[in-house]
Amino acid sequence: MENSLKAIIIGAGVVITMIVVSIGFLLMRSGQSTAQNAINRLDQISSEMSESQYTMYDGMEIRGSEVVNVLRKFKDEYIGISIETKKGGTDWYIHEADIDNSVVNGLTEVSKPISDTMNEKSDDYVNPNGVFIGSIARDENGRIAALIFKQN
Repeated sequence: MENSLKAIIIGAGVVITMIVVSIGFLLMRSGQSTAQNAINRLDQISSEMSESQYTMYDGMEIRGSEVVNVLRKFKDEYIGISIETKKGGTDWYIHEADIDNSVVNGLTEVSKPISDTMNEKSDDYVNPNGVFIGSIARDENGRIAALIFKQN
């Protein structure tokens, strides 16, 4: 009788242990999906924060003086900046972007001096009081590869 009582106690202990372990695995699986959702959201927020220096110009009206400041700010970045003025047409600075259907296919380095944008006699002159509309262009990977400013 004593042996059968020990066997029942051991069996009950094994069953209780299995139930506790099963509940632990169930909670872990549920927690993994919640944690993965949180990680995905943090990645998205991080991406938005890192692009905010560019996306702030998307759809924004800015003065010509700010456009020239953008050129100075990003002169060492791997990005193309296009300025379309009413006087001189469209010019690329820093890098020229090959854009096809709003997708940047490649960038080529440009040696056009930024100082031309401040020379009133130059075709590249950017009127400091002119109003420009900014937009962005992305490459195949979704990275912002070009800023485009068109004079209004």
